[in-house]
Amino acid sequence: MSTLALITGANKGIGFEVARQLGATGIIVLIGARGQGRADAAVTALKKDGINAHAVEIDVGSEDSVIAAAQKIASDHGRIDILVNNAGIMTEMAAGTRPKDLTLETLKQTFDTNVFGAFTVIKHFVPLLKKSRAPRIINVSSTLGSLCTMSDSSHPMHGVNFAAYNASKTALNALTVALAKDLAADRISVNSICPGWVKTDMGGESAPRNVTQGAGIIVTLATSGNPPTGTFIDENGTVAW
Repeated sequence: MSTLALITGANKGIGFEVARQLGATGIIVLIGARGQGRADAAVTALKKDGINAHAVEIDVGSEDSVIAAAQKIASDHGRIDILVNNAGIMTEMAAGTRPKDLTLETLKQTFDTNVFGAFTVIKHFVPLLKKSRAPRIINVSSTLGSLCTMSDSSHPMHGVNFAAYNASKTALNALTVALAKDLAADRISVNSICPGWVKTDMGGESAPRNVTQGAGIIVTLATSGNPPTGTFIDENGTVAW
């Protein structure tokens, strides 16, 4: 039986690279994107490499869109085995916004995608994950969401003080802990990962890592025969909460 993976925000950047790497192993990849055209374009590109990819229109900021996507996948495939919550936004870097200057609108928009969006996807896809023999959820977080790291003045990332983005990833990590405990009885592993600072539309050209490197820890967790649960990790191991 083939393994099925849904990746949100998979039409570009880390999400697209995760789909490419998973697809290269024979996993069927469901390309989640906000807009059918974006999803279709990514699928076309992946199919040129012989990858079994399917487009799924899903806007994580709209519960109706998430429900519709879950219903379509249930009808077409019956289940999913891997859920990668990759869709996310960060507007503060481009704007250079200091925490004291943050608008409530920006804070809400960031949480709508990075926290509420991820939760909504998990909520409506758990029934499909329960039908898997080895279900797992991977939440794409960030070291910037580590309270331990961001309060350590000696850490090289200490000065990256984006209140909305950082707080949203801290909240996502809290969801990971709660859901890992809650879904343990359903054999669903739930973990947060940090891909590092990666050259993407979000990360910018100054980032030291490429998408291949950033996708690595996600692919490792997705394909592990015995994944942990309730952890926050990067390619070097455990990240402090």
